[in-house]
Amino acid sequence: MRRSPLATLLLAALVLPACLPRVTTRPPSPSLTTVADSLFESVENEGTLASVFMVDAATGTPLYSRHQHVRLLPASTMKVVSTSAALSAFGPDYRFRTPVRLEGTQLGNLFLGDLVVEASGDPSLGSWRFPETTVACEQLAEAIHTRGIQQWIGAVRVINADEGPYGLFGPGWAWDDAAYAYSAAPSLFVFRENVVDLSLERPEGQDCNTQPRRPITVRYSPAFEAPPTVVYLEPNAQRAGLGCVRERGSGSIRCVWRSTAEQCPRKANMRVAIDDPRALFASCLEESLAVRGIWRVPAAPQTAAVPSATTSEPLLEFVSPSLAELVKVTNKESLNLYAERLGLRFTRERTGTESYTALRDAMAQELTRRGISPRLLRAADGSGLSRYNVATAQGLVGVIYTSLKEPYGPALLESLPIAGVDGTLANTAANNGAKGLIRAKTGTLSGQKAFVGVAERPHDSEHPRVVFAMMLGNIDEQPTLTANQVFERFAEAMVSLPLR
Repeated sequence: MRRSPLATLLLAALVLPACLPRVTTRPPSPSLTTVADSLFESVENEGTLASVFMVDAATGTPLYSRHQHVRLLPASTMKVVSTSAALSAFGPDYRFRTPVRLEGTQLGNLFLGDLVVEASGDPSLGSWRFPETTVACEQLAEAIHTRGIQQWIGAVRVINADEGPYGLFGPGWAWDDAAYAYSAAPSLFVFRENVVDLSLERPEGQDCNTQPRRPITVRYSPAFEAPPTVVYLEPNAQRAGLGCVRERGSGSIRCVWRSTAEQCPRKANMRVAIDDPRALFASCLEESLAVRGIWRVPAAPQTAAVPSATTSEPLLEFVSPSLAELVKVTNKESLNLYAERLGLRFTRERTGTESYTALRDAMAQELTRRGISPRLLRAADGSGLSRYNVATAQGLVGVIYTSLKEPYGPALLESLPIAGVDGTLANTAANNGAKGLIRAKTGTLSGQKAFVGVAERPHDSEHPRVVFAMMLGNIDEQPTLTANQVFERFAEAMVSLPLR
């Protein structure tokens, strides 16, 4: 029986696929877009808000975006705003200068009068972070000794240091933040970052589980007239450690010293904030003077018989590290005090006054100059502690992008922590391909996490460097992925995957 041509064709169509090699469909190669979309969709399904934006560092061309207009708390990424504003106004080589002079009369080795310090807003005066600032009291004592002074009757005065109407703390700071050393008041006169070292020591042979027969030894360094300090012992705690806070109103220090069955340390120490940096400065100076055999009697110079006219003579001038160095420690270590002082100093330069109301206006004008709308970014303070700050990923990217176009750009970039290397990113992305290729400022508040910075893409000749911001809000207490894990995955995609 002859087959019809149609039947022959149908039979061939059925047999032919079995004769041909089987073609397998490969899944598409991962790209930055697909990986990021999947990543942020997964965290959003848990209720977290995500605002993400990425642009080419040279052209500003958007390369990835997700809810880039959503407003969230920037936390410490606000330090990028204040430090870049200060660098823009003063330049990386700017240094704070704090003049010191003697006002009175010197009679042989006796000085009758005051030592006068003119506050400059330098956040690093007396700080332990720099070799030149650590020895401030020794430098001043040596200058006095060089003049042949062995006895001094008079006072230590700090002028131009009134806090002003804005008070000691920024708007929107939480009370449970303000009690700790990381939120030391950003007063116009700062000494030793407005903190002291507090150390506790148990009596020899004292068991952690019994009440001490003798009191706990409490020491402050530098030594000064410390506020009352109360120590509560908490044995059998889940974790050993010391926590001390300055109580508002009374000014006293309250410490809780915890121990476990396995850990019963005899000594513990931490830093606590103080309310009067002028008293701390005077105490530090007296210690250094005593080493040189110079003694001060705290009496007003007019109470002594002064046989000749009072004179005012320069003694020395404290000079801070360069602004580039100050900005570097501010951003790498996320120092709130430094960020506030730099933001307020910028405000004084732009408006002639220091207040947080003026800061908000000055920052708004600076951001407008850069083409960044107040709807995208609004500053209430310099550090990010304020809950009144609001920002979007697009606004934060705009700060970095515009900074890279200005002469101070390299100094700001150099100040950002490096993933897996230093600062607040030292332990982030340390074991993946993003190590060393990302510089970013981090920000953390309860339930909030933000990152803003620059990523290098060594395998992409078209977009070798990008500026990005990733903000997460309303983070659950026990998410499937922590905020740092989300960032690490996004960071690795940014430096290694094709865009699409």
